[in-house]
Amino acid sequence: MAAQTAAEAQRQAAEARRAAEAAEERRAEAEAEAERLAAERVAGAARAQEAERALLDATERAEALATAEAAARAEVAELAARIAPLLPVLMRVAREPAPLLLAAPMPPEEVTLGLAAMRGMVREAQLLAARLRDAATRAREEAEALDAARARLAASEAAAREAAAALDAQFAEAQRNLTLQTRAERRAAEQAEAAIARATSLAEALARVEAARARAEAARARAEARAAAAAARRARPAPAPAPEPSAPPADPSPPGSIAPVAGRLVRGFGSPGEGGPARGLTFSAAPGARVVTPCAGSVAFAAPFRSYGQLVIVECGAGQHLVLGGMARLDVRAGQRLRAGEPVGVLAPSGSPTLYVELRRRGEAVDPRPLLRI
Repeated sequence: MAAQTAAEAQRQAAEARRAAEAAEERRAEAEAEAERLAAERVAGAARAQEAERALLDATERAEALATAEAAARAEVAELAARIAPLLPVLMRVAREPAPLLLAAPMPPEEVTLGLAAMRGMVREAQLLAARLRDAATRAREEAEALDAARARLAASEAAAREAAAALDAQFAEAQRNLTLQTRAERRAAEQAEAAIARATSLAEALARVEAARARAEAARARAEARAAAAAARRARPAPAPAPEPSAPPADPSPPGSIAPVAGRLVRGFGSPGEGGPARGLTFSAAPGARVVTPCAGSVAFAAPFRSYGQLVIVECGAGQHLVLGGMARLDVRAGQRLRAGEPVGVLAPSGSPTLYVELRRRGEAVDPRPLLRI
């Protein structure tokens, strides 16, 4: 009987080991798949930003050419208006040549003045005619350049739409894969996010982010301690489930080499404003532009917040929190781990959208430009 009991125990132990190995293998496969999809999203976001940057450049070029063409046409109209009063006089002179003045019953002094005035009118008309020809040529060239710029703009818009559609397809594929987060982790992240959303200011929200991080680390440490104590009490060693990594995997992208959006910096850190010096950077971008995180980390908050629109807070490590605000749509959720360059949301599809970027280091706002290398 004792032998049968021992054999049964060995069989159960072998089955438990095989189940643990299979679970670990499935976990490793899911982790590898998640990494592959994250890398694809980073590459897709880079392509989308490149297309959006080309679209922004093409838009600005087309606007500049349209302004130049309008200026050239206005000059043509102004010169034509100035030369118009001279035309009847010049046409009459063409019919009655200047020598007729010599036969006119006028004093010689008046005849000389008349001839000089006539020559002056002819010279002015010639100069105006030359300028009119140049302005007309320039207007035609600007119109041709504008047509070409509009064609490039249309191609850029098509490329941006294609890149955006491809990236959205990648998001859809990622949603079909199992998340690495446990239910407990998702619940904890949602609870922390709800607490952050009740903050009355961004500074208070970031303080709550830091407090939630400290609580999560303490809870993880307690869980690991309990697992270690339970393993020590057992007579035989048993494989313990691997703890969730607290930081994202190694990121091949060099830190700080990724712009958060394909746009133009319109307000710098510390610049004066109605609410005092700016605590972050503001970028203008094309409607519907993609927003990415310049640093790897975990999402502490992803939801609407006060006047910031859709807001994302990324814990970048080393006591740093990156704030990205002003989006119309979010593509991440609280608790999600991100690679540098991974997309987090989209700006408004119309108007003149802006992105607000703020970096907090141990609770203090610091200039984000060294991180972004701009």
